[in-house]
Amino acid sequence: MGVLDFGTAKSLDEVVARVADAARARPGSEWVLGGRWDHESWSSKELPTHESLSKAVPDRPVWLRRVDGHAGLANKKAMDEAGVTRDTPNPPGGEIIRDGRGEPTGVFIDNAMSLVAQKIPAGAMGSAEDMILKAQQMCLAAGLTGVHDMGVSPGEITLYQRLAAEGKLKLRVYALVAGPYAMRWFAEHDPIIGDRFTVRACKLYMDGAMGSRGAWMLEAYADRPTGPDGKPYTGLSVSSPDLIEAAAKHGLERGYQVCTHAIGDRGNREVLDAYERAMKASEPSISRNADPRFRIEHAQLLSLADIPRFAALGIIPSMQPTHCTSDMRWVDQRVGPERSKGAYAWASLLRNGSRLAAGSDFPVESHNPFLGFYAAVTRQDASGQPEEGWHPSERMTREEALRAFTLDAAYASFEETQKGSL
Repeated sequence: MGVLDFGTAKSLDEVVARVADAARARPGSEWVLGGRWDHESWSSKELPTHESLSKAVPDRPVWLRRVDGHAGLANKKAMDEAGVTRDTPNPPGGEIIRDGRGEPTGVFIDNAMSLVAQKIPAGAMGSAEDMILKAQQMCLAAGLTGVHDMGVSPGEITLYQRLAAEGKLKLRVYALVAGPYAMRWFAEHDPIIGDRFTVRACKLYMDGAMGSRGAWMLEAYADRPTGPDGKPYTGLSVSSPDLIEAAAKHGLERGYQVCTHAIGDRGNREVLDAYERAMKASEPSISRNADPRFRIEHAQLLSLADIPRFAALGIIPSMQPTHCTSDMRWVDQRVGPERSKGAYAWASLLRNGSRLAAGSDFPVESHNPFLGFYAAVTRQDASGQPEEGWHPSERMTREEALRAFTLDAAYASFEETQKGSL
């Protein structure tokens, strides 16, 4: 059946109708999988609930991931298979969204997603090799010659090595070992540095995403001031800051780069603090990584006081300009106009001496780099709105955007002497 793409869906009704059509076209009991729905693109702007989906497809499990990858919608059958009931507790770093009666609505946030996702049969989304080769085809067609694969398993490392040896890997792939495997893998292996395939980094997560209100904030969300416990709702910490610090220390010892997803202002501060503690505690005599180039992936919402710390600590903000132009519709509602001054603060980071690496976060956003370049220099959507750009003082110049997408993206993977400029 493949994975359904709801990136253009304008309503939950459209999503449900397409799921029902797909289920009828291929009868059976297998899971129906899909992704890239965005409730902020629907007229209601409300998170969906499972009822209409469960009514349309009652007899087979359905699992649909949100566009940001940090939330998912399950039908009743999928929740039953996962054993999720009103009594299922929220896991650490995750939330089961519930209605006024305490019943699960079908939406699972961040670490709660695994309650359902772990029940999906292996291979249901297709083979890893097929997905890699299809993604490579799309990237080459867009003019890309290299990508950063943000979170691979040991099995995928072996697969990439085989594809490179067989001459099937046409892109340069800078692979980051996924967090659950990272420290063990680098304890047992030295970094791999090759012409087509390199493994010398890991990918961790500090928090969720703003779109699904899982980003970890210093203050409560403006549009969700309290959580189900009645306390100020500030999002989710999906990992412990101590884990980030431990990985950073290990990276310094074993010679690999640590890259951590952080979107909320508290998430970013906690990662900066963890990196700083690790670097201060590292013994130069045992460190194999004198130039660690630790990264924060996304760095979307920053406290203004934390912006200078990136350059001071040598931390690379690895950012995706189209996130700004996709999210600007609702950021002020999420965090208020004052805190949004620190959102997607590219120019402020550059003025403070940071080297900013730009990318796409594909498949969350389009892999087309020209869309990112346009967003970086205009902070406008495809129709040219808002006229002056959203928070226009944070626009990049064309030269800055070009450097962020080329030479400094190469710098972020220690490859600035091999690629990024002629």
